[in-house]
Amino acid sequence: MSLPLALLLSSALAGLALWKKALTLWGTVLAWGMCLVICLFGGLPAFLILAVTFLATVAANKLAGKRADPSGLRRKSGKRDALRVLCNVGVGTVMILLYGVTGAPRLILAYAAVMAESLSDSLASKLGPMGKGKTVDICTFHEVGVGLSGGVSGAGSAAAALGAALIGALCLLLPGADGKAALLVTVLGFLGSLFDSVLGSRIQVKYRCPVCGALTERDRHCGVPGRVERGWRWVNNDTVNLLSNLFAAVLAILVF
Repeated sequence: MSLPLALLLSSALAGLALWKKALTLWGTVLAWGMCLVICLFGGLPAFLILAVTFLATVAANKLAGKRADPSGLRRKSGKRDALRVLCNVGVGTVMILLYGVTGAPRLILAYAAVMAESLSDSLASKLGPMGKGKTVDICTFHEVGVGLSGGVSGAGSAAAALGAALIGALCLLLPGADGKAALLVTVLGFLGSLFDSVLGSRIQVKYRCPVCGALTERDRHCGVPGRVERGWRWVNNDTVNLLSNLFAAVLAILVF
């Protein structure tokens, strides 16, 4: 893709993110830079994958609203700052950059798998809590609070599969990709979202509120500090997202 067109598309997507208040100012600046790299080295198909991932995430966030976290258990804000952008798009950007340097087809497919995981996880976390079924911990199968990381439900799993399939379908636009590659990207994206849930259950920090007894990702609940119940204090949702992106990328490189 030519530099002028890359600048135009990157600026348009960043401007839309700022207008919709989906990103902070510095988050927008970083996203613009990453989008520029993706456009220059991945071309229009890679940009479309990024744009659909972003637009679908914004739409799901708007549709779900407070229903994505009805009990206020998750430590997440509406806007994505620079760190959150880096943890969700950084690995994919590196895959595209390496693809531009080496020309290896598996790397652009790894980029697609990373974005499939990202959208799969986003739709599951936003749309899953809107379902009426139970939410259970992916590792223990014990019922957990709706919206808590590590929890899975029928609606969330369906949303995750939909997100992965959407990016999988867009893979058909990538150079040399076929139906088999699209199917594999879909599967890898969904597996990545499951891996995200496992990490959310096992190593992401959880606090116990001393007032109401709720298990939460917030270090303060009911106006008082919580005590660490399980997980590692330094592992939050952003860390889990980064590790899940890496998992999808490495798995894709090995598979392809």
